Amino acid sequence: MKEFIQTLKTSTISLLMLALMFVVVEPAIGNAVEDQFTVSQSVTSEISFITPTSDITMSPALAGITGGTSNGQTTVRVLTNNALGYTMTLTASSSVGMLGIANGGNIPAYVPAAGSTTPEYTFTAAANTARFGYTVEASTTADLSQAFKDTGTICGAGSSDTVNQCWLNASTSAVTIMNRSTATTASGSTSTIKFRVVINSSPVPSIPQDTYVATTTLTATTN
Repeated sequence: MKEFIQTLKTSTISLLMLALMFVVVEPAIGNAVEDQFTVSQSVTSEISFITPTSDITMSPALAGITGGTSNGQTTVRVLTNNALGYTMTLTASSSVGMLGIANGGNIPAYVPAAGSTTPEYTFTAAANTARFGYTVEASTTADLSQAFKDTGTICGAGSSDTVNQCWLNASTSAVTIMNRSTATTASGSTSTIKFRVVINSSPVPSIPQDTYVATTTLTATTN
């Protein structure tokens, strides 16, 4: 029995020594180890009209001979998470102006004195003419296209967004009206598009009695 106990002690000591020797020879087994990895998720950019435009009925109705001034407006809000922001353009279905539904007449498009691509600070129409034009205003002036910003006297320069100034003709050529360089807030980027019709007395050509329509398209794209 004593021999068995002695043998067991010897074996146990031998096993402990072997285990200790293994730890000494292979120290990594006896220490803490780390294994790092990353988790990635791609998030794509999106853009949407969270408040789309509504159809406009110009007010008031105008007499075709004695004339007058009529106004209307619509508001749109764009939402995007694109880091570089967005651009919005305006395009009309016709460069002629507003087209009569029944009698084939038209209210001619506005003609800026500074040139067809530069808005004019004050809406002007010569005697015996009729004109249809638009301007754009932004809730955040920095978002507004430079063409519609003003110095207080001229458009296409400065950093102001003066109310009811900088008028342009709607045409089939897309015109950039908004150009934001960062993502919008959760409430979006708001812009207001205003339209104006001026009919001066006894216009030439004449403006027949009719309902006149201009179809306009806004296109917003990420930068």
